[in-house]
Amino acid sequence: RHYDLIASLTAPADVPLYRRLAEQHDGPVLEMACGTGRVAIELAKDGHDVTGIDVSQPMLDRAASNARDAGVEVLFARGDMRAPSEHAAAFGLVLVPYNAFNHLLSLADVTSCLLALQSHAHADGLVVIDTFNPDPGFLVQNAEVSVVEYIDPDTSRRVAMCEENRYDAASQINHITWRYRSGGVDIRVDELRMRIFFPQELDALLELHGWCIEDKLGGYDGHAFTSRSSKQLMLCRPPSTSRPPRSSRPAP
Repeated sequence: RHYDLIASLTAPADVPLYRRLAEQHDGPVLEMACGTGRVAIELAKDGHDVTGIDVSQPMLDRAASNARDAGVEVLFARGDMRAPSEHAAAFGLVLVPYNAFNHLLSLADVTSCLLALQSHAHADGLVVIDTFNPDPGFLVQNAEVSVVEYIDPDTSRRVAMCEENRYDAASQINHITWRYRSGGVDIRVDELRMRIFFPQELDALLELHGWCIEDKLGGYDGHAFTSRSSKQLMLCRPPSTSRPPRSSRPAP
């Protein structure tokens, strides 16, 4: 419940983009690392056949409950985004939203995920990978910053969520600490790691694995990626397609 509440305050305005893409591509939709179903449920409301996969069973249980509350059917299944599922070549649109790709900490993880994504999408399917465009200044500041304040759904107390980052440049891993404070006391501390993908590196990883980068957007409004963009939204076709890579396609 805390996750859903925080997401309602901090999640990006990404759903309209995914709605447009779902309308443009035939076949069911797959959301990898679906969490509690924030995106999947909205697409199901539009009448799409949606599957959500996540490694966390408690998240999936919450997602199923949220789908029931919304009056829609979504198939939620437990799985690792680095491994193929039973739904081979089934999806016209595959989404890896809101920085989930950054939890692939090693090259082996990235390779496994791209192979799995390739197996999920049908021959002309579109895969969308959403990650942020790293801000070098933010990575090296090593200072605690306030993220959001909200009311605890269990105790009705105000909770302040703060974040501290420690970036290891050699491994390109950002070590993140989230502190949840109430009354000046830490009531919960979470630690996680995220891999930083720089723009040219991300392009190269996809192209060297045989993927066709059809477009690279800098935001959910669809503007082209630039050095000032906050996001890297990769719209890709899996290696099985015969489309030419982005570098050889004529300029729009």
